[in-house]
Amino acid sequence: MLAIPQTKSQIVMNEQIPGDEGYQGLKIIRAQTNPTAAEIFNANRYEFQHQHGVYTVQRATLCKKGITDVADTEKQRIVVLLHPTLQTFTEIVRYDPSNPPKENYHALEMSQAHVLTQSDFKGQKSANKEMFKNYILEGVYGTRPLFLPVISGWQSKSVFDKTIFVAFDEEENDAMYGLLYLPKSPVMQSDGQTQTAALFAVADSKDASAKNALQRLRLTLEIELNVNERKAGQSFADRNGRGSKKNRNLVIGLNTAEPISDLRIRAAQETIFEKRIADGRSTGTTETATRNIVDLSTMEQMLLAALTNNRYKPEQLKHFHIDRLLPYAREFLQMLEELFGEQWAIATPPKQDPFRKLYIHGWPFALKGIALAYYEARIDKLGPIAAAISMKDAGKTQEEVFEEGVESETTYWDKAPKITFDELKDRLGKVDWLRYRKHWTDITGYKVTKEGKKKTFKLKSTGEEKVVGQAQNTAGSINLVKNKILSPNWDGLTLKEDEKV
Repeated sequence: MLAIPQTKSQIVMNEQIPGDEGYQGLKIIRAQTNPTAAEIFNANRYEFQHQHGVYTVQRATLCKKGITDVADTEKQRIVVLLHPTLQTFTEIVRYDPSNPPKENYHALEMSQAHVLTQSDFKGQKSANKEMFKNYILEGVYGTRPLFLPVISGWQSKSVFDKTIFVAFDEEENDAMYGLLYLPKSPVMQSDGQTQTAALFAVADSKDASAKNALQRLRLTLEIELNVNERKAGQSFADRNGRGSKKNRNLVIGLNTAEPISDLRIRAAQETIFEKRIADGRSTGTTETATRNIVDLSTMEQMLLAALTNNRYKPEQLKHFHIDRLLPYAREFLQMLEELFGEQWAIATPPKQDPFRKLYIHGWPFALKGIALAYYEARIDKLGPIAAAISMKDAGKTQEEVFEEGVESETTYWDKAPKITFDELKDRLGKVDWLRYRKHWTDITGYKVTKEGKKKTFKLKSTGEEKVVGQAQNTAGSINLVKNKILSPNWDGLTLKEDEKV
C-alpha cells in the first residue's frame, strides 16, 4: 500500500520537475532508470499525484512521431497513444465537435480551430455523424464487429507545462510506456471528428446505457502535445489533403458487415444477379463486358431507389430494417430477371451484339428508373417502412422506434400506388427496350461524331445501320425513365419506330 506523506514539505512540487529537452520540455519522471524518482513516486510524494481535479490519469505510450533526430525539436511531433473506455474517452476529449463545451478557446489557442469546426459541422457532416453513431451501436448490440480507426487529436500548447509522464519502460527513448497525467483541457480532433461526435452521441443514448457501452466500448486515441493553432491547421491539412478516393465497388465488396450488403446478398440469392455483380476486381460493366449485369454501387443504388425512393444512404440502413425490406428487394430483382433475364446473356450468341449495345435495360440509368417506378407501385407497403426508418425517440431503442413506427404509419397510410405492381410488370413487358428506337433517343439523346453527325453502328444480325443512343447515368435520365413508365401515355415506349440515321 502506498504511503501517505505527512507534511507538505515532503511533497515534490510540479515546478521542481525539470523539462526533458528531448521532448520539447515535457515533464518526464523516469521511474525505471532514476531510483530516486521511483521512490518519490511510489511514496505518493509528487504534487500531481494529489491533484485529482486537475488531471486525467491513463496508461499510455509516449513517443516522438515521424523523424526523431531532427536538430530543431520544435519540428518533432510529441504524441501519446492511449486506449480509453468510452466513458474515459469523453472525459479526456471533452470537445464534442457537434456540441462543444463552453471554454475560453482564445486562451487555449484553439479559437480559430473552434470556429472552423462549428462552421464545418453542419449539413451533410451532421448527417454523417448519425450514420457513424448507428454503426457504433450495431457493434454495441453485437450485430457486427467494430473496426474503429484511431482518433487523432491535439491539446493546446498553453497546458503543455502542466502535462506529466511517468515512464515505467524506457528501453526505447523515442517510445516509452508509462502513466500519463493529462490536464483536463479539451482535446480537439485533427482526424476523426465525425467519429468523435458520434461517440459522444452514443455515450448519451439509451442504447448505450442499456448495453453498458460506456465501460464495454474501448477506443484508441492519439493526442499530439504542445500544439498551437498553426501546427494544428497543418496537421489537419496533411491528413486530409493528400491521396485519392478508394475504388467504391471494391470497398462495398469487402464491407460485408453493412446491412445494405446483407440485404443485397440475400435478395440476389438464386436470381440472375447472383455472381453477376461487378466488385471492382473482376470484369466491369462496359458495353462489351457481358459477364456482369451491374456493379455493386449500382445495385446498392437500385435497391435504395426501389425500397426507399432514394430517401436514405446505404449507411442509414440498420440490420433490424432488413427483414422488413427483404421480401420487396427479392420481388424487385425477381421481376427484373423474369422480364429481362433471357436478354442478359453471359456469352453473346453468334452474329449478335452484346446486350448493352442493344438494350436500354442493360444500363444503370434505366434500372434505377425502373426501381423508382417499382417503389411507386409498392408505396402502400414500402412508404410506411421508409418513413419509420428516420423516426427517433430518445426514450426508446432504435429498433423499438422503428417497429412501432412501421405499425403506426401502416395504420394511417393514405398514399395509393400510382399503378399496381401487376400493371407495372405488364407495362415493362410491353415496352420496346432497343436503344435505337426513337422513343428512347427522345429521352436519352444520341451520340454524335466529331463532325456533328449522328453516330451509327451496324447490327451483326442483319447488317442494318442504327443510331447509337446515349446511356448517361444522370438524375435527369433516371427520372425521365420513371416518369414515362408511370405516365398515362406510357405506351409510347412500345412503338417500333427507329431514330432516323
